[in-house]
Amino acid sequence: MKHHTKRFVGTLSSALLGCVLGFASPAAALTGEVSFTPTGLRLSIMRIVLSATDANGNPTMQMPLYTCSHETEEECLVDVTDQSALDAIAAAAVDARVDEGDYDTVSIEMCAAGKSGGAMAPGYVRGTFSVDSEHKTYATTADDGSPLGLKEVPDDDATGGEFTAIGNWACSTKSVRLPAPVHVASGAATDLTVVMDKSLIAFSTPNVSGGMGGCRGRDDGQARGICVSYPSIVGLVGEAAPALDRFLIAHHRSDPTLIDDSKANAYVVVVSNADDHTPLTAFVRPYYSETSAQASSNMSYDADFGGPGYFGATIVESVMATSDGGIDFTTGGSLDDNAAIFHDFKLEDHVGVVETRAEGEWHYHAFPILP
Repeated sequence: MKHHTKRFVGTLSSALLGCVLGFASPAAALTGEVSFTPTGLRLSIMRIVLSATDANGNPTMQMPLYTCSHETEEECLVDVTDQSALDAIAAAAVDARVDEGDYDTVSIEMCAAGKSGGAMAPGYVRGTFSVDSEHKTYATTADDGSPLGLKEVPDDDATGGEFTAIGNWACSTKSVRLPAPVHVASGAATDLTVVMDKSLIAFSTPNVSGGMGGCRGRDDGQARGICVSYPSIVGLVGEAAPALDRFLIAHHRSDPTLIDDSKANAYVVVVSNADDHTPLTAFVRPYYSETSAQASSNMSYDADFGGPGYFGATIVESVMATSDGGIDFTTGGSLDDNAAIFHDFKLEDHVGVVETRAEGEWHYHAFPILP
């Protein structure tokens, strides 16, 4: 039976479930730190798999929807911000054959079979950004004379930068549990949609260490470098192009009336069903500006405004839609005491409480931002 993958949607505004990767981050947001949206992001896509799983989330049946025709990750690189590149994968996936049955999970495998999550993988990013306090604009570069992959350019530079290698990029699998099992019937065609969010996924600081996951910098951390948060990409089956809602998050430890939006230091994006806006999943990542409150993945450096950590992946099994149209989800691993846990994140401008595993709760303000 054919599973007709006739649409890949490279949506530049939403993120879906990430895997648990130990991507690091600078200890605090300081002068010269900025998040930016890259103009290109090349990642390896080895397979896209539709699975049926048991009560513990373990696959009981797996059906490949797409398999790269090459053997190595370098040969299977795709600019996931390029619609034509995604369309090429859709064309290759059109003849996938799937056994009749009910399926509940879609996974994108970014490394070859048998590689662990700690194995290194290729990745390339391009983009430009400005640092107001330095009165400078930077662009990514492939020039061997720029070992950290950055060069200063005129403020009106319109090249978009050149692809440069991301440092310490690790293997990952991106999975999402569908809101309801998809029944694949004999002879029926079902759409496969890939959602990719590149918004504010990259950041640069004047003190990037080359030992930080997803970062390219000097070993001593004494120079400006570039980092990329774990990729926000996922597949959906039987869903139209989803709605994408993204927010910046500002915090205060004890009093919601004292929240200062200029200190926002986190980004949350929620992917929802386009028809009824039922949330499907969410991603989080840190957000950097020169006024952001200081926070890290391990502890909050600003006791009043720092908030929890936003460096962990969303746990697939934790995602649930709430009765009032919000989403309940948990990020990070069991040892991430500071990781953010939301029980009713609403898809609108709102104030709420975000919990952590072991470091208390924070009041937060989530305010929408444009793509």
